[in-house]
Amino acid sequence: MKFSPKAIFFDWDHTLWDHDRNAFEVIQELMVELPMERSLSHSDSEIWTAFQLINDRLWDDYQHGRISQKALRETRFVQFFEAMSWKGDAQLFSDLYLSRTPRKTNLLPGAYQVIESLAHKYPLYVLTNGFDDIQHVKIQGVGMSHFFQRIITSELAGCKKPSPDFFHFALKEAQCLASEVVMVGDHPVIDIQAAEAVGISAIHLHVRDESESANIRITQLNQLLDLFE
Repeated sequence: MKFSPKAIFFDWDHTLWDHDRNAFEVIQELMVELPMERSLSHSDSEIWTAFQLINDRLWDDYQHGRISQKALRETRFVQFFEAMSWKGDAQLFSDLYLSRTPRKTNLLPGAYQVIESLAHKYPLYVLTNGFDDIQHVKIQGVGMSHFFQRIITSELAGCKKPSPDFFHFALKEAQCLASEVVMVGDHPVIDIQAAEAVGISAIHLHVRDESESANIRITQLNQLLDLFE
C-alpha cells in the first residue's frame, strides 16, 4: 500500500523523540547530583521499570481525564521515591526532571532523516498530549521545528487524544478531510484506534511491548519511506 496524503500527522514522544532514553539519562544524572538516602540497592533496569510503570499509569490517567496535569506533576516522583524506598526532596527532583528532560536530544533511529525527507513532499504536523511548555522546547532542541506546519498540543486543542475532538481540531488546522491525512504514532489506542475511529488512516510504530490491532504496522521509522508516494 502506498499513501499520497495531503498531510501527515505525527505523534512526538516515543514516535520521533526517544522519551525513554532521555528520561532515564536525566534520572541517572539527578541520582548522582542530589542528596538522598537509598537504603536498598537497585539495578538500572529495576529503577527504570519502576519509573516507567508509575509514569505510564499516571499518563494514562491524565490522557483519559482521570487526573490533572498538576496532579501528574506533583505525584509522579513522590510515588517513585516511595517505590524505590528513597528519602529525599522528590519535588526538587521533579522540578529538575521537568527542566532538563525536554532539552535532551535523543531521537528514535532515523527520525530526523525520515522527517526531513517527508517534509519535502508533505505538510507535517505534530499531534501530542504533551504539555505546551515542554513539547516546543523538545522539538526546537532537536532542530526539527521548521519541518512542521504546526505543533498541535492538547492545550492548544482544548482536549486530548483519544478524543475525536482532538483529531477534528487537527484536521481543521490542516484544512484536510479525514480521508486526506495519515496518522503515525506508537500508542495502539490513543494514536491508532482513535485516529481510525474518525476515519484517518493510521500507521502504528510498534516499538513497545503492547497489544495492537493496527491495520498497518512498522517497527522502524525508515519503513515509512516505502509507504508514501
